[in-house]
Amino acid sequence: MDKNAVEFLNVTKDFGTLRANDDISFAVKKGSIHALIGENGAGKSTLTSILFGLYQPTKGTIKINEQEIIVKDPNQANTLGIGMVHQHFKLVNVYTNLENIVLGAEFEKNMMIDLKTARLKVKAIQDLYNLHFDLNELSGKASVATQQKVEIMKMLYRDAQILIFDEPTAVLTDQEIQGLLKTMKIFKENGKTIIFISHKLHEVKDVADEATVLRKGKVIGTYDVANTSIEFLAEAMVGQKVVLPTNLVSDVSKNDVVLSFENVSTSTKLAKPLHDVSFNLHKGEVLAFAGVEGNGQETLEYVLWGLLKPVKGHIWLHNNEDGSKTDITGWSVADKNKKAKINVVPGDRHKHGLILDFNIQDNSIIRLLNYKQYAPFGIINNKEKRRLFLDIKNNFDVRGTKDGSSFARSLSGGNQQKAIVGREMSTEHDILVIVQPTRGLDVGAIQLIHSKIIEEKKAGKAIILISYELDEVLALADTIAVLNGGKVLSIKQASNYNRPEIGLLMAASVDKQSEESHKKKKLLVRIKEWFANRKKRRKEETSDVSDSN
Repeated sequence: MDKNAVEFLNVTKDFGTLRANDDISFAVKKGSIHALIGENGAGKSTLTSILFGLYQPTKGTIKINEQEIIVKDPNQANTLGIGMVHQHFKLVNVYTNLENIVLGAEFEKNMMIDLKTARLKVKAIQDLYNLHFDLNELSGKASVATQQKVEIMKMLYRDAQILIFDEPTAVLTDQEIQGLLKTMKIFKENGKTIIFISHKLHEVKDVADEATVLRKGKVIGTYDVANTSIEFLAEAMVGQKVVLPTNLVSDVSKNDVVLSFENVSTSTKLAKPLHDVSFNLHKGEVLAFAGVEGNGQETLEYVLWGLLKPVKGHIWLHNNEDGSKTDITGWSVADKNKKAKINVVPGDRHKHGLILDFNIQDNSIIRLLNYKQYAPFGIINNKEKRRLFLDIKNNFDVRGTKDGSSFARSLSGGNQQKAIVGREMSTEHDILVIVQPTRGLDVGAIQLIHSKIIEEKKAGKAIILISYELDEVLALADTIAVLNGGKVLSIKQASNYNRPEIGLLMAASVDKQSEESHKKKKLLVRIKEWFANRKKRRKEETSDVSDSN
């Protein structure tokens, strides 16, 4: 009989009047990969946070390795061999990757931190799991994939046997996702137990042994993944059959042009700059930008929003009533929003989408304080604020708050995202820029957001979609542009592309990045060799002088 690494027995967790977990019971077998799936706000992160000691259950018990234990805090969880990679990483940006790994669990020698011994241990773990990255790099400058590896290494460094992954693939590219799933399988082969929270059911199908479905805080069932279809799991998650809507691709070339980029270039060290980007956006069009993350998508978002000014080229706003056009290249965020009627769903919801310590109702009008409807004479109209919030809540199925008084940070990532998408679609706009709209959303929420995007298009809105999910691009776009190294490599009607062609165009940028990375590594090796040879020569010269004396 298989032994259980973790057992949840009638676990309930209340936050005031909100019940996040409701009498939850199921077991996780030792040495298995156990998926925890469900809609946004179903209670998945809350439950694993209880296991990790971040929350205490209102009632119920947890068994670890068949012993009933109260996990009081994360330090005790680490002592018990439980580690967790959070959905939003917990790293100190100004520390190196090695320093972040050992923080709180340092080796000491002569009352000093012994990083040399720590480095040897980390290197051994890297070799064991083929989990290599630069230990000397500052974590704040590392790629998202590297930051995640640092978080994983923090668990392994503390000899964790039960590994919790909370939405680990939500911020990764396809190539990085495959690497992570492979690593999880290696962990399993080495006897570790994995609890894997994910909304991507094909990933669950790929790696998980069992899957427990939560819906509205309750357990719907635990299933043998090998003998259960993705369609069944999706229906169990949302309580109904899920059919993702597909855009009927339109030839929009004859529609009115509402916005155009003319040879736009930027200069920035914060992200990949744009180089001579040109395109037309038409009324009633979904123009999707595809590409591997890090090829100018973030820069394009910032330029469209007004956060970054181009150094070359023009952005034109077209007035189709009189045939005129206005140069909005240098317009501010406020002017692009209010005058050009451009609304943006940002790629980073925490950095640019919400004020996490404001309640979710206040967040619904945070961008509208200069509109008379919502704040006449600078005084917030609470009636209008509540009306807008309830419209967003009801039309976009925002859960985790009844009256909007909950802090934004208390909502699940998916419900935060729905609140932002709802705000931008529910307030006045002609152009919608939507970046990674379904990142971290469950299949039911994806169905909802996709249908809303198609409704926007039918209503004549012009939409720029920036997504790293190729399936999403193909499902929604009328026109597809492929970004490669900050340049638009190809742009044409979606029906004129096939999937392999887009994949090849996207992969070209990966090959280029890999080549550049290889050149940098070779240069670093040559520099190190030069310094080593220089040191050796100086030592020999010193030795010769000593001998002559």
